Amino acid sequence: QFCIVERSFQPASEDTVASANTVRARLMAAAADLFATSGFAGTTISAIRKATGASASSIYWEFGSKSGILRAVLEDSADRWLDQAYGSYRKAREESASSGRSPMELSFAHLATELTERPEFLRLLLLLALEQREGEPETLEAIRRVRARVIAGFARVFRETHFVGDEVSDEMLHDIAVATVAFADGAFVAAQIDPGFADLRRLFAIFHLGLAAALRVEGPGAGPQLTALSEGGTP
Repeated sequence: QFCIVERSFQPASEDTVASANTVRARLMAAAADLFATSGFAGTTISAIRKATGASASSIYWEFGSKSGILRAVLEDSADRWLDQAYGSYRKAREESASSGRSPMELSFAHLATELTERPEFLRLLLLLALEQREGEPETLEAIRRVRARVIAGFARVFRETHFVGDEVSDEMLHDIAVATVAFADGAFVAAQIDPGFADLRRLFAIFHLGLAAALRVEGPGAGPQLTALSEGGTP
């Protein structure tokens, strides 16, 4: 313990920082694989140690606990999920001008392709969220924080692509983003269960058409209609 404290007061060299980052990345990758196959409860520190060759003390030094590893993996999965979403948006923005199709339509199409070809990040996120729904408060808070980041990301894209008009309030925009994430969760689970039954590209295309129709502004009455729907009434 004395050696660890003594080293912590010394300036870290670039090689030391790079080595620490590599160790952390290797631990997180191994933990993510184990969580995906065995779940949080079925994954032990010993299993992570064996998968990486790292010592138990280095694992606890990096993350503090198994729950600390889970929170780090959740945040990393959220980063990758958001990277997929923003990558889809960037591609759509570039293609929209030449194709004449709306940026949001193209964004949904690219996102469906990303989730079809690289599903591991959202799969892990959903698996851990369901397993930990009655877990310890810190872990639940990490899951909620991840979800909030994804929802905020969709809301931002909706504004930037002008998919929603200025008449749509921030509160309503939040609800639309929540509905989009909820749809993505359900469509993704359906596709994981039976890819032949649920084609993500078709499902996202249908969702886009439905959402666009619901948001279509045809005069000053559109705002109250959306408000009525959000309150559980009829427009």
